[in-house]
Amino acid sequence: MTLLHPKKRGLFASDNLLPLFVVISLAFSAINLLLLLSLAVGTFRVASRPETRLVQLVDGRSVLTEPIDHLERSPETIRLFTRNALSMMFTWNAITQVPDAAGVMQTTTDQGVDVGGGRATTKSWQASFAFSEDFRGPFLEAVAEMTPPDIFTGNAQSVFNLTTLSDPLKVDDGEWVVEVVGNLIIFDPQTPRGRAIPFNKEVFLRAVDPPSDPLPEDASPIQQAVYQVRGAGLEITEMNELIKE
Repeated sequence: MTLLHPKKRGLFASDNLLPLFVVISLAFSAINLLLLLSLAVGTFRVASRPETRLVQLVDGRSVLTEPIDHLERSPETIRLFTRNALSMMFTWNAITQVPDAAGVMQTTTDQGVDVGGGRATTKSWQASFAFSEDFRGPFLEAVAEMTPPDIFTGNAQSVFNLTTLSDPLKVDDGEWVVEVVGNLIIFDPQTPRGRAIPFNKEVFLRAVDPPSDPLPEDASPIQQAVYQVRGAGLEITEMNELIKE
């Protein structure tokens, strides 16, 4: 006589395994669907949120921003950078300001910076950080050679008079050229009315990463000036004589 084993009964009986698996799968699918719906709702909220344009700088100022590609710069930014860099480079005088022990700015005579065989003003040296590293040294040496020694005694000064600054022409990704027409006007005892040296150049620029680290609280005026010069995310890479047809 053959004894038959009784069928296992209960939740894990063989007849109940398949339906149980289906129920568990449906439960997990429902949870997954809820998670996907939550993610979709969150994404929609972020996408529909107004674009953040107001940014507060480390010095407390607030500015409006506009999202652009990291190699793009607006024409206004390029023109302003070029104007400021050249004006700072070629406006020479003997007056400069340095902080005293209490941090109060005091007016003093600029002793300049020795560059090669000449001497450049401190402002010109600061402005040179607006130039690419391979172009900065030779160009600053040329500026030092043309800076009159009387600048440092207060008997001479110069003004950079910008006449025309063209709109930037894009020559490659993150690279532009602008045309600059102006004069470097030098005033000294021999020419009290000023003598003009024409400055007609093609100025080539490229986009670079601006400084990412904030200035320390005890930053010197020179550090602040250099930081400001590099803050535009641009640098001058080359200058050629502008040939007008």
